[in-house]
Amino acid sequence: MESKSNDSGLEELLRLSKEITKVDQERTKAERERTEQRQKVNALQQGLIELKASVALEQLKSIATSEVIKEVSSLKHKQKTDGLRKLILNLSAELEGWVDNISGSKLDKVSIRRSVKTLAILIELLFSIE
Repeated sequence: MESKSNDSGLEELLRLSKEITKVDQERTKAERERTEQRQKVNALQQGLIELKASVALEQLKSIATSEVIKEVSSLKHKQKTDGLRKLILNLSAELEGWVDNISGSKLDKVSIRRSVKTLAILIELLFSIE
């Protein structure tokens, strides 16, 4: 009788061990799938950022300074937008200064128009990335 009890206890231990192993394997598989999915999403997001930066670069080529072009180009290879934010703030401050000191000359109007267009493109890019 005691042998039967030991056998059923051993069988129960084996069953539980198999069940634990199965649950652990399922958990590991689910974790791996989540990691793979996260990597795919990150790759898609980076591709989208690169595409948006390329579109913005095309729009900026004829109107923006080399500093702006360089910063937007660097967005293709980095995740942070601190440099872009700084450019937007500097351009806004520059525009404020021009508006405060506007003399009405054609050169000032052309510079202001270019800066406004550049600022609009950069803001649109920043909002589309974040």
